[in-house]
Amino acid sequence: MKPTSAVTPAPAPEPGLRIVDDIETLKALADPVRVTILQLMMGRTGRGLRGWTAKELAAELGEPQTKLYRHIKHLEERGLLRVAETRQVSGITEQRYVAAQADLQLSRDLLGRPDHADDAAAAFGAAIGSYRDRFLTASRTGRIENNAEAPPEESYRRPLMVLGDVRLPAERAVEFRDRLAGLVDEFLEGPDQEEGVLLNVLLAVYSESESATG
Repeated sequence: MKPTSAVTPAPAPEPGLRIVDDIETLKALADPVRVTILQLMMGRTGRGLRGWTAKELAAELGEPQTKLYRHIKHLEERGLLRVAETRQVSGITEQRYVAAQADLQLSRDLLGRPDHADDAAAAFGAAIGSYRDRFLTASRTGRIENNAEAPPEESYRRPLMVLGDVRLPAERAVEFRDRLAGLVDEFLEGPDQEEGVLLNVLLAVYSESESATG
């Protein structure tokens, strides 16, 4: 369809880290669809964060466009997305959205409040559920070749998943955690790359205090 009016860009401040420290935004993150939308829109390219229309998001996520409108609106209301441009296409107003931040982090104070434990659990569940759903969909549609014997230069095609508990001496636990953080800094927090293969990453490491009670 041919646009009938010029694109109207909105101001585009450089997005950075957003600390989620209010309950309403935490609740907005308690839905796997909304988390998946944010993950997609916060993905970096060499040109920064990409703008998306509802139609493009629906095609990428395999979701009905009408279903996504309410999720997009909810994220916009919480300031997690913003309208980057608006145009008229054959008499219909089309909006292109961009993520309002490059990274999200949940406030420790918010997570530590017992009265919001259910909301925090829902947000964590949504994030993990989003990763699970994307993995299973990719496996089912053949986008992940679980049984493929990939050559060494394509070993990234083989999924790597580890879940479990392990006991290490304290100094080795420090080494493990610090080396893992170093890999994150080197490969995931480095300069943006416009080209390359997409890696879907879920990392989590924590250690409980054995003297804690409750």
